[in-house]
Formats: sequence, C-alpha cells, structure tokens
Amino acid sequence: MQALHTCKAFLSIVQTKIGLVFAVFVPLLFTIVWMTGYNGATERLDQLKVGIVNEDGRSGAVITERMIQQIPYQSVMYSSLQQAQQQMDQGEVMMVIAIPAEFTEQGDSKQSAQLSYYVNEANSDIAKSMMEASAPAISAAVGKQAFGDVQEQIVSTNIVKTHSIRNFAISMLPMILGFVTYIGVMTMNIQLNLASMMLKRSHRKWDIFWGRQLLLVGVSLFGSLIVTSVAMLFADTAASFWQMWGFHMLVYAASIGVTQMAFALFGNAAPLFNVALIPLQLMTAGNIIPAAMLTPFYRHIGSFLPAPNAIQGYLRLIYNDAPVGSFVLNLLLITLITWGVTWLRTALIRPATAPLTQPAGDH
Repeated sequence: MQALHTCKAFLSIVQTKIGLVFAVFVPLLFTIVWMTGYNGATERLDQLKVGIVNEDGRSGAVITERMIQQIPYQSVMYSSLQQAQQQMDQGEVMMVIAIPAEFTEQGDSKQSAQLSYYVNEANSDIAKSMMEASAPAISAAVGKQAFGDVQEQIVSTNIVKTHSIRNFAISMLPMILGFVTYIGVMTMNIQLNLASMMLKRSHRKWDIFWGRQLLLVGVSLFGSLIVTSVAMLFADTAASFWQMWGFHMLVYAASIGVTQMAFALFGNAAPLFNVALIPLQLMTAGNIIPAAMLTPFYRHIGSFLPAPNAIQGYLRLIYNDAPVGSFVLNLLLITLITWGVTWLRTALIRPATAPLTQPAGDH
C-alpha cells in the first residue's frame, strides 16, 4: 500500500507525467513519421536523376534517346563529363552515364564497347546500391537495341566510384557533426531552461535572456572549435579546417536557435517538440535514402531543419569540397528566424512578480 501511495505521489509531479508521455510519444512518433515517409519509396525511382554525357556524336545521340526511354530515372543531358561530375558532386544527379567516343563504331565492328557509370560515394547508401545494381541492366538494354544482331554481350559496364573513403569511421562523421550536435544542444537547452527558471527570482527577464545568449554564442564558437579539432585528428577531409569549423559554428547556431525557440513557445512541453523533430531530421537528411524518394509531404521539410542541412553540407565538405552555399544560407535563415521568434516571445512575456533582489547597478 505504501508503494501505491508513493506511485500516486510520483504521478502528482509534472516531470513524471512528461516522462511517461515520452515513453509512448517517442516510439509512436518514429513509427508514424517513418512509416508514412518511407512508404512506397522504392516505387519512386522516377524521382531520381541521372546525368548522361554523349561523346559519340550523332550515333551516340540515337543511343541516348533509346536509353532515356528505357531507364527508370529522370535524365539530364550534359555537354561534358566534367560538368556532369560537378553536378553529381553537388547532389543534382545520383549517377553519370558516359557514352565514349567511337562507342557505336566499336560495337558495329564486334569489338567490346564500354559504357562508364560514375557513382559518387558521398550519396546515400541506398542510392549508390540502386545505381550500381541498375548499371549492368542498362548496358544490356543498350547492347540489345544498338547491336541486336550481335549474339555475344558486346556492351560492357565500367563502374567508377568517385570520392571513395576507405575508413568507415569517416563515413559516420556527417551524422556525428550534423545530427549529434542537435542532440547535444537540445539536452543543453533543457538544463539552461531549468537554470533560467531558478534565476527568475533574482534577475530580470532581459538580464536572463541576454546572459543566456552570451553563453550560447560561446558554445557556438568554442564548442564547434573543440569538436571540429578532435574530428580533424581522425579525418582527412576535402575541405580545410577553417571551412569545417565555420560550418560547424552555423550548425551549432541553428540547432541552438530551434531548440531554444521551443522553450520560448511551449515552455515545459518544449522537449516534446524538440524530440518530435528527430525522426523528421533523420528521415529527410538524405544520407539514408534520397529525399526525392520520400512521400511528397516530407521531401522539402529538411530544408527548414538544422540536421538535414548540416549532414548534406558535411557530405560535400568531407568528400569533395563541393559548394555548400545553399546549406549555409538555410542554416543562417533558421538561426535568424528562430532567434527572432525567441526574442519576440520574450518581449511579450510579462513577469509575474518583480525580482526579489537586483544586481548592483540595476535601476
């Protein structure tokens, strides 16, 4: 009976109720978001893009037209292999198919004709696997259509993997720096919110607000410096240390802005909001499955969240140093908008009582 009485005492505490909600809310949310977001993903191959480069003149153009009709992806034509690979590095296409010069002539003369398929190792694992698996089938279809009278398999497949990194640990770095930073900042803001509530008795709201912002700026600067420095000890990245550090500062700032805004808007329920963003960010980050293959509702949500922008930016900085300007802009906008909402919400809150004591010099 005493245990039952103690159990009731537990249930009278707000934190206990929040903890119980978390126990059901988190797995339920992951189930709903991931089951609806990934539903039918393999049926949306037509949302993926591949680049095609024709170096075989008019004969190659005929093959290209037939290839476009056969492959299950959207096709984008490029005038040069270099241009196509640059677009692949920036995530615009998942694979580049190159038709070499004299390809048709070699096939007509019953020589081995080879198609080259360029796959970026910085893409999601599922995208890479699908592209590599489809390459032999594409080659076979091209060989049958272009050189149908030849009995042997005349068209061979050459898969070229670009920006490959042999160390598996480095492949985890985008997730560590991009997503785990959000988790760390979310946990920090829970504690800072508790500290802010304690300080309300003796400090004004704006003193608390600006004092907190100073702490958060320090975390963005020095937290990112420490983590980036340690990460660079293990990873030989394509981007420089200064690029990695600068980008990580923005990741910290955006993560801080989002998680801090939740407390300004929702108070003690903020952890639920911040946790609710976790499955969305993991799903839309693009390192598990390309965002284009998700159900339409979820495809563009990642642009408005810190971790997906961070992970996609790091995939480029670590593997090939491709431009990350769009992700930098997104992170800056996330930071400014969320900080502005937090400031506005703070301005609208009227303190219930005046502080009991005021620091010296306040009037």
